[in-house]
Order: sequence, then structure tokens, then C-alpha cells
Amino acid sequence: MKKLVSILMVVLSISFVGCSSDDDGGNVGGEEIFLKFTYEGDNYNFEPETLTSLQKLIMGMEDVNDIQTRLSLWMPENPTTGTFDITDDMVTDANLNTLHSATLYVGDATYDGVSGTMVITSVTDEYVIGTFSFSGEDENGVAIAVTNGSFKAYN
Repeated sequence: MKKLVSILMVVLSISFVGCSSDDDGGNVGGEEIFLKFTYEGDNYNFEPETLTSLQKLIMGMEDVNDIQTRLSLWMPENPTTGTFDITDDMVTDANLNTLHSATLYVGDATYDGVSGTMVITSVTDEYVIGTFSFSGEDENGVAIAVTNGSFKAYN
């Protein structure tokens, strides 16, 4: 069910999307936009997309060793600085403006973040910047850890 809800949220977000412009190529003072993290001892560095509808989605994906790998970070549409718990709570009207969640997709496996932390360190008109780490589980209870996460994405 969580996988279906995640897919539905992505489809809805893409349908009502407001994508940020990347006229400057993602560079500000030489620093590019990024979505970095470590999973199973491997370091990943994606160029993120930002999609906004009912929530803000920062998503990075690419084929890694011929396996589609994607990381999705969900936060309120208008994020604020602070430290927030990552949970696998379902999106509702009551938590839409407070929910922070994360999902890692590796091939056919989907790992929903069940616990962890997202720290948003800066929010400007143009960028949202922060760090994250979380423990996730797939539908069979297989556990994973995503560590050393950081991002700078269009707001």
C-alpha cells in the first residue's frame, strides 16, 4: 500500500508540478545543486529535481550499474529551517504541512524511511539546503540505512 501511495504522490506531483528554473546551470558561487548520500557503503551523487504540488519533493535518480536508483525526499510545500523526524506516516490533511519522509528505490525494491532525521539548514527564494539520514524497510521488512545525506536543490 505504501508503494502505491508513493507512486500516486509522484504522479500527482508531476501532474501539478512547478519546476524550478536552472538558468544558471545549478551553480551559485561555483557550488552545484546536489543530492548526496551513502547506501551499502557506496556514495551516490545525483542532480536533483524539485517538484511542488501539495508537498515539496526533492528527487534524484540515475542508472547505477544498470540498476535504476532513485531517492525521494518529501517535505512541506514551504519548508522551514530546523530538525525534523523522518517517518513513514501516511500523508493526510492533518500532517501535510509537517510531514518529512524519504524513500529509496533500488531496481524493483522500495525502502520507505521508517525513522531518521532531516535537517533543513537554509531556505531561500531559490534554494533549500540540508542534511538527512534514515533507516528504511521494504514491504517484506528488509532493513536498510541511508547515511551521510545532504542536498542543495531548487526551492
